[in-house]
Amino acid sequence: MLRPRAVRRLLVEAAGVRPLPSAAEEGAGQDGPEPLDDVAAAEREAGRRALDRARRRAVVTVVVDALAIVLLLVLRDDERFLSLGRDEETIFTLGVLAVAVHLGFRLSQLLTVGTVRRLHDELSERES
Repeated sequence: MLRPRAVRRLLVEAAGVRPLPSAAEEGAGQDGPEPLDDVAAAEREAGRRALDRARRRAVVTVVVDALAIVLLLVLRDDERFLSLGRDEETIFTLGVLAVAVHLGFRLSQLLTVGTVRRLHDELSERES
């Protein structure tokens, strides 16, 4: 079951999407009535753009991290593969693992942004 209040809080706090103004806030302090639909549509579009930018950044980072891992492993001359010890192989191994961890973090962020985008779209459809 989708709880709109929890989804709004997630969108505002985690995704950085600005909340839509309520009808009471819109009516207070204005001389003429401005259509709430226009303001809400603009806010929804701004939220979509913010989520799209976050998705693009995550995709670019995932691709760069994956290419870095592939290049590090393909261009390696040594026959040993990711070994630990008291030499430079340990630093290489830890570097590859650090890039792999960052790649996993960005992949999970990409999935989360996709989920938030779907919730944002569903919430927008319910409100309109």
